[in-house]
Order: sequence, then structure tokens, then C-alpha cells
Amino acid sequence: MIKKIAVKELQIGMRIERFDGGWLEHPFIFSRRTIKNEAEIARIREWGITHVYIEDGQDVEPEPAKPPPPPVVLERAAPEPGRIDWELKHVPISHELVHARKVREQATQAAKGIMASIQAGEKLETKEAEAAVKEMDDSLVHNKDALLLLMRLRKKDEYTFEHSVSVGVLLMAFARAMGFDQEATRNIGLGGLLHDVGKMAVPLGILNKPGALSEEEFRQIQQHVVKARKILLANHHMPPSVLQVAMEHHERFDGTGYPRGLTGEAISLGGRMASIVDVFDALTADRCYHKGLEQVEVLRKLYGWSKSHFDDGLVQLFIKCIGIYPPGTLVKLESGMLGVVVESTDKLLRPVVRLVYDTTQDWAVPQKDIDLSKPLDQGGSGDRIVGYESAKLWRINPLKVLGLS
Repeated sequence: MIKKIAVKELQIGMRIERFDGGWLEHPFIFSRRTIKNEAEIARIREWGITHVYIEDGQDVEPEPAKPPPPPVVLERAAPEPGRIDWELKHVPISHELVHARKVREQATQAAKGIMASIQAGEKLETKEAEAAVKEMDDSLVHNKDALLLLMRLRKKDEYTFEHSVSVGVLLMAFARAMGFDQEATRNIGLGGLLHDVGKMAVPLGILNKPGALSEEEFRQIQQHVVKARKILLANHHMPPSVLQVAMEHHERFDGTGYPRGLTGEAISLGGRMASIVDVFDALTADRCYHKGLEQVEVLRKLYGWSKSHFDDGLVQLFIKCIGIYPPGTLVKLESGMLGVVVESTDKLLRPVVRLVYDTTQDWAVPQKDIDLSKPLDQGGSGDRIVGYESAKLWRINPLKVLGLS
């Protein structure tokens, strides 16, 4: 039986089932955790969590023979493997944006070329796509936020191409965050770039239809994954992971997806990752028939759907990769200042923010970047994010603030 207790009643060895609050209200990527020491209790209290849910009647002493796995938290306590290498390669976002613009254009042109050749009935050639994927991967290694920010610049009439590029970029960022090696990362990125090639066999009137699809129209939409597999198989050197992304990005963890209605781990890892990324990008993009949602809102939706449609653990890792407050998000700080998230830091709840408006005085302020991850004794501001804001309501264009539009 689950019961609610105050944080002050927590003891070492107790296992928390969940926190009394939403996932945005604390920095822990997994709620279920066994309390190992007083420091963990102090950290929970520090984040303003007042109550938690535990299993009633549990033994509060951890079993020596079966110690619980270490908890995964958003704010890392120590550098992880490869951290030093990351620091050596990391490029300031202002510098990488120049390179990333060229990379994005190269990838978009490659996607257009591939789609055009397929529509013309020509054999699929991936040389240009592979070159674009390499450049995208290199940019992500230098500073992933540069390309992720640029993916927010969309043209409604080029959705198919830009969606393909965005899914490729997001999948590679996701793969890198999960520790994939270079070959696996680039293969899954190629899968993202090619995942919708089958749509070239679907009439544009159906793809862009603003109203509800008829049963026959939906059947034609579903066939695009089958057609994609046929197109990709014609290239005899296509890596299996590319095929998995194309075939399984519409499968759902609970078996409600298509074309085969696969469930759980019967869906490949690449397919499960692609299903999350595909929905994230589709919902955040402006289409001819709907306005894209804020990225934070879509992350909330994905978190809710992780109990059914998507792999729960992968959704949480994706949120960790993208950031609870992704670059380009308008946020409000404890001080009352509004700022636009510029790029992430090691502490994902404390990114670099560009200040733009003072809500306490109701006026714009000179733009200034502050790194919320820095402590006061290292030049930090001591401020922190209390939530995100609607850019539309405040009449602030985050991309313009960042010099992107």
C-alpha cells in the first residue's frame, strides 16, 4: 500500500515511489529511488519538495545483499566518462551557429535531392545524405544547442524536408547522450534523415489535408513506412538501424502503432527512440493546418504518454538530452526577470539565459547573458528559473532575441 509522508519523516533505506509534484518541479530524472544517505534527503528538501509517496510498511533498512542501483539525476555530481573530451571539443554557441547554418542548409538540400529522385522513380543514392549526416554529427559534438536552435526555424511549405533533417539531428543528439559510438550515431542519424522517404508515394493532398482523414486516406498514410522499407532495401548497403528507424517510427510501446502493432522491446531501440523524436518534432513545428506547440509543452505531453505509447526510460533520457528548458524557451527567474534560454549547461535546470525583460518594473532591459549554473563565488547571479512563459503573451520573439530571425 502506498502512503504519503512528509519529507521530514524520510529515513535512510526508504524507497520513494514518487514525489508529490510534477516532473518539472524537481531535478531528478527518475522519481523511484531508495534513500542512501542524509545528503539525498537534504537535496530533496532543498528543491522544495514537502511530501513523497512510499510503500507503507516497508523495511527502512536496505538489503545488504541487494543494494539498489545508484539514482540517475539531472544534475551530475561528478564528470561522466568523456566529459573532458567534451570540454576540449565544445565551441561557444555564438561561434558554432555560423557553422551550423551551413550544415543545416547542406542537410536540407540533401533531403530535397533524395525526395526528388524518389519521386522521379530513380534509385536511392545516399552519398550526399551521408556527407550531411557527418557534418551534422560534427556540429553536435562541438555544441549540440546550435543545430537544435536552428531546427526551430521552419518554413511551412518545406515541412517534409525540414522535418527529416530535424529528426536526424534530434536522433543523433539523443544517441550521443546515450553513449552511442560514432558509427551507430551516424547510422541512426541517416535513418532519421531518410525515415519519411515513403511519403513521396503518398499524394500531397492527403499529407497536407487540414481536416480528418477518411479510413482510406489514413490507410495510404500508414503505407508510407512500408514503402520506405522497400525504397531503402533497394540500396543493398543500407545499415539495419536505418531500416528500423524508417519502419518502426510509428510503432507504439503499447501496441497501438503501425504498421505491425509491435509492443515493448519487440520494437528496436532505434525504433523506440525515433517514435519519441518524430512526435516531438511534429508537434513543435508549424504546419499549414496547425500552430506548433512550445517545446516544454510537448515534453510534458511525452512524459504523460510515456506510461503508454512510449518507452518510459527513453522518454526521460530524451528530456535529459533536450533539456527541461530547451534553448529558445522564454523563462521567468526568481528575481522577476524574463530571459531566453541560450544553451544548456551540465546542470540542466540552470542553463545560460539571455535577460530581456524585468516584470517587476514592467520594462525591457539591456540584453545580458547569465550562466545560472555558476555559483556566486564564481561570478554567478544566484538567480534560478521558476517556470517557463508564453512568448506570444509577452510579445517576445525568442529566436529574434537570439539573433536567428
